Amino acid sequence: MDDTVKSQSQSEDIEHIKDILQGVLKAKKILNMYPPNNPIYIKTFTDIYSKIKHFLEIKTMLSLQIHQNEILCNKEQVYYVADKEDNLALFFFKDGIREISFYKGMSENEFEDFIKIINTDFENVAREDDIVTLLWERDFDHIKYIVSEAFLYDDADDVDEKSFETAKNNMYSDDNLARAYHDGLETTEKQVITPVPLSETDLKHISDDIEKAMSEPKVDKLITILFELLYQTQEESHFIEVVGFIENLIGYCIKGGDFNRANSILHSIKIFLEDESPGTENKEFVKKIYTTINGFLFIQKMGKILDSDLIIDNKAFLDFIKHFDKTSIPHLIKLLGELQNIKGRRLLIVALSIVGRLDIKKLGAGLNDSKWYVVRNIVVILANIADSWSKEFLIKALSHPDERVRKEVIKGLTSIGGSDILPHLKTALNDDIPSIRITSLRALGNLGTEPAKETLLSELSKKDFLTKDFNEKKESYAALSRWRDQEVKNFLMKSLKKTSFWNKTKNDETRAFAAYALGVIGDKDALPLLEKTKKSKNKLLKTLSLAAIRHLTD
Repeated sequence: MDDTVKSQSQSEDIEHIKDILQGVLKAKKILNMYPPNNPIYIKTFTDIYSKIKHFLEIKTMLSLQIHQNEILCNKEQVYYVADKEDNLALFFFKDGIREISFYKGMSENEFEDFIKIINTDFENVAREDDIVTLLWERDFDHIKYIVSEAFLYDDADDVDEKSFETAKNNMYSDDNLARAYHDGLETTEKQVITPVPLSETDLKHISDDIEKAMSEPKVDKLITILFELLYQTQEESHFIEVVGFIENLIGYCIKGGDFNRANSILHSIKIFLEDESPGTENKEFVKKIYTTINGFLFIQKMGKILDSDLIIDNKAFLDFIKHFDKTSIPHLIKLLGELQNIKGRRLLIVALSIVGRLDIKKLGAGLNDSKWYVVRNIVVILANIADSWSKEFLIKALSHPDERVRKEVIKGLTSIGGSDILPHLKTALNDDIPSIRITSLRALGNLGTEPAKETLLSELSKKDFLTKDFNEKKESYAALSRWRDQEVKNFLMKSLKKTSFWNKTKNDETRAFAAYALGVIGDKDALPLLEKTKKSKNKLLKTLSLAAIRHLTD
């Protein structure tokens, strides 16, 4: 009896999962057609979210294994489509995703962002963008995924999207080990440190011990010994030798991907340099350590670690980067074009967002790189820094020959904002590449200013607008619907009423988007006219007129 009940329960689970997947597929088709405030959008999303939330409350997790034409759950087939069209399994599989898991506690916002990602129009975004990149940028708490390792490493030209975490402004963070060591050296009253003389024999023994310790797990103890020597050694040749050991120890830590201990050493160096007791000349020798870590050879060695399979503590790495100065910028840019590891490149992009602030001109020089993906990443970094120099460099990059770079420049300028970017968005509206023009249209809508509105109205009024392709028209009216004033309403009504004997299909296409925009902005005065256009023989005009009526009446 128990086996029968268990079997029945499993069967119900499978049916429930199948229902969820069909709901996701339905959402993927429908939600891209309507704005978030549309009743159809709201109902579709609410239905599917309720189903998956109910399942997770009972089972706590839903894990789906992705194959080319099928999806499995606990080795049971829950989805299968042999064709390429509307194949949800193939949609994930072709971008390298092999498993997706949803966990209890997933919020509506998380799930809605997930649906938006799988609804992304990859035809009109940069060609190197993929689902994996967008999922990585969103960094979900309750949605996890596994990507085929072969897929991750297949394309060396893969570029990292601009959804990168914001770099912190402070250049140094607290370090308990260094702080504790410094506190141990201080007393309530300042004391003069009495140097302990070291013989040549003593130094030889210490040198041998250090060389041996470098290959043993005694690095913490070694750090303490070296800094004790740093404070006590007075003879120049001996002092230089101790500094050399410290420099080598930093390299040893980086070679093992141990950025935490490397940070500890650099924080102790900072404390030493701020201390008044050592001689000025000795401090100059210590400062040369910073010259080394900012140099080409050291950064190349660090790059090998970023390109390896070692697990790196991201926070420790970024804290380590905060010790770099502006001389490192050209070397970091060069490394950006060499790294093959996706995660390593993303970390390096954040690193350049930190160091690049120290010299925007050096960072801007990266726009001259021969590799388009390096230039595109520099554009992202400049947009994140978002100062006046950044904007100046971005404007220059708007003429870059690669369309993917130009598209990123438009996004970057829009994120920085300002009335001075409008002429450059106007220029982009005349680009030869449709996706660039569409990106510029969206940017104008996002600006939301009166001059941006006038620019859009001017574009939509041009004679050749009628002949533009479907997507460009759709995006033009979608951008215009951001404004809800009478001027926009009048323009949309005029567009909806317009008839044409020539190019009737193209004209009806334009009227359809005008009808939909009237629904979005909530112009109920348009209802009588929409009642007429819903009877049109043109399927698109009829469909979007009905959608607008439903929106206005609801």
